[in-house]
Amino acid sequence: MNKFKITKEFSGYNTSFDETNAPPLLVTGSQNFLIDGRNGKVKTRSGFTRLGAGNNAETPVRNAWTWFTSTGTELAQRFYDDELEVYLGTVDGYAVNAWTRILDGWSTTEIMRPANWWDTGENLDLQIMVVGNANQYEWNGAVAVVSSASGTSITKLGTNTWAQNRFYTTRNRTLYNTRTGNQHTYTGGETTTTLTGLNNITDIQANDVLIQMVITNTNEPAASRNNDTIFSFENQLFTGSNDDNEVFVSSNTTYTDTTFSSPRTSGQGALLVLDAPPKAFGILGKSLVVSAGRGFWYQAEYEQITVSTTLAETMKIKKLNTGVDQGAQNQESTVQIGNAIIFLTHEPAVRMISDPKELEGLNTKTLSNPIKPDFDEEDWTNACAIWFKNAYYLTSPVNSRLYILEFVEDADGQLRRFWNPPQILTVRALSIITNTTPYIHGHSNGVPETYKLFDGTSDFVPNADVNDPDSKIPVECIAAFAYNNYGDRANLKTFDEYFTEFEANPATTDVLLTLNYDFGGETQVIEKTIDGNDEDLMEGFVGFNSLGQQNLGVNPLGGLLNPPDDARKGHVVHEIAREDFRQLQAIYSINGVDKYFAVIAHGANSTISPRKNLFHHK
Repeated sequence: MNKFKITKEFSGYNTSFDETNAPPLLVTGSQNFLIDGRNGKVKTRSGFTRLGAGNNAETPVRNAWTWFTSTGTELAQRFYDDELEVYLGTVDGYAVNAWTRILDGWSTTEIMRPANWWDTGENLDLQIMVVGNANQYEWNGAVAVVSSASGTSITKLGTNTWAQNRFYTTRNRTLYNTRTGNQHTYTGGETTTTLTGLNNITDIQANDVLIQMVITNTNEPAASRNNDTIFSFENQLFTGSNDDNEVFVSSNTTYTDTTFSSPRTSGQGALLVLDAPPKAFGILGKSLVVSAGRGFWYQAEYEQITVSTTLAETMKIKKLNTGVDQGAQNQESTVQIGNAIIFLTHEPAVRMISDPKELEGLNTKTLSNPIKPDFDEEDWTNACAIWFKNAYYLTSPVNSRLYILEFVEDADGQLRRFWNPPQILTVRALSIITNTTPYIHGHSNGVPETYKLFDGTSDFVPNADVNDPDSKIPVECIAAFAYNNYGDRANLKTFDEYFTEFEANPATTDVLLTLNYDFGGETQVIEKTIDGNDEDLMEGFVGFNSLGQQNLGVNPLGGLLNPPDDARKGHVVHEIAREDFRQLQAIYSINGVDKYFAVIAHGANSTISPRKNLFHHK
C-alpha cells in the first residue's frame, strides 16, 4: 500500500520566507485564490457583478463611502469626474435601484472626503464634505419620490412625512430634482406629505427623485485655503489642508465657527499647528490622533482648568516620537476598528495601534511583514482600505491588486492573522453597501462603475452587458505552494504517484497541476490536468456553508468562500515516472470563465531514493 505524505493545512500567503524553507504556505506567483481558514481549503475567488449602469468614460471613482444616517437610512455614495452620486434602492415604496446624482460641477482632480456632524436644531446628522478648495459642503441625506405636483405644492409617495425623510424644517429649504437639475424652494408642509409654498414646480413629474440641495459654505473655515481632509470628533470638525500645517477645529454647536475666546471654553473652536500637512485622522480610546507628513503623529490633549471663577479648557497637540516614514499615507487607507487603527505607512507597511503610546518606540504592530517583498514592490498611489467581516482589505489601484488580511479567532480565544494572495481586480475605492448582496463593493480604478465583489464566477468587461456571455473576462487563478522536502532537506527523494483532493464545478475541465522538481524546475517540470467534469473522479456535491452554522470569527470572509451550487468533491491520483529530487513544488492554475476549483489536500507517495545525492559533491 502506498503511503502518501499529504499537505492539508494552509496557513496563509507569505513571500518573506524562502519558499524552499517555508511551512505549507502559498508563495510568490499566487493570485486570485482565497484561503478558507475554517475548512482548510484554498479556493479560486468568485468574480464580480456590476451595481448600476455601465459607463465607459475614462474617469475612475476617486472615493466612495456609505453613510448610515441617524434616521436609519443607508446612503452609499461615490465620487468621480465632477459627479457625486448616491445609490438609491427603494424610496417611498418606489424602486429606484440606480446611482443618482447629488450634485455635479465639482473638481475633476481632487478627492472628496466626508465627515458627519450633529445639528441639534434639525435633530439630524449632516454630512460635511471637502474637495480641495476653500469651501465646505453640507448635505443632509434627504430623499423623496414625487407623487404629484400642482400650483405651489408637491406631494410625495409613501406615508412618511417630508421631515421623516430628513428634509429641513429650518435650514436651507431647497429641493434638487435629480432628473432635471432644477432647484425649488419651499416654505412649509414638512411635517406632512405635501410641501407648500414652492417658488416653482417647473418640470416636476410623478416618480421624480428629489433630494435636499447641497449647501455651499464659501471660505470656510478660512478664505483662500484649500480644504483636503476633514474628520469629526466629539461633534467638532477638524479640517486640514495639503498646503499648510494647520488644522482648524470647529465649535461643537456650529461647524462653520472656528473662533475661540481666551480663556477658551469647552466646545469652542481651536487652531492646531503641526510640523507638516495633515494626512489622516483617527480615534484611539478617548484621544484624537493626527498623522502628518511622512512620519509624524500627534495626539490632541484636552484639559479643563479654572481661570479665576471661569471653567475653561485647554486644547493642545502633542507630538509623538515616531520613526521615519511611519506616518499614514492617506485617510482612505486608514481604517478605524473599534478602539484601534490600521493604516498604510510610507515605509510602506501596514501597522496597527490601539493606544497612542504604541506609536512611540517599537510597540506598533507591523502586520505586513509576511508579504514585505510584495509591499516594497507595490505602487500604493491612491490606496484605499476598508474593514469587513474580520478582514482588512487594501487596494493598489495602479496595479489593480486587492490585498486581504484576515483575523481569525478560534474557540479558545487564540487570534491568528494571515494574508491571502493578491486578487487581481480593477478597483480603487471600497465600500460596504448592505442593501445589496454581497455587501463589499469595489469602485473601478478606470471607469465610473461599481462592482459587487466576490459575486458570481466571472469578471466582466467595463460597460459590458452582464447578461452577454461574450462580456466575461477569464480569471487567471494560481496557487503556488512552497517547496516540500518531505522531511529531509539534503537527501534525494522519489515518487511515482501524486494525490489531489479537490472541489470543482463541471465547467472546470482544465486545471493544470505543475510539479517543479527542485528549485524552478531545475531537474524537470511535469504537467498534469484535472477535469472537474470527469465522472470517474467526482463524488457528491459540496455542502453550503451557511452563516448560521458557523462560529463568530471562524469564517470571516463569509459568502466569499462559499462554493457554487454545482460544485462537487473529487480526487485524483496521477501516475508519474520516477525521478529523483530534493524538493518539490506543486502549482495549481486555471484560467477561464465561470470556473471554480479548490485544493483540499495534496501530496506524493514520497520515499527516500536509493541513490545517493552526488550531484553537488566537490
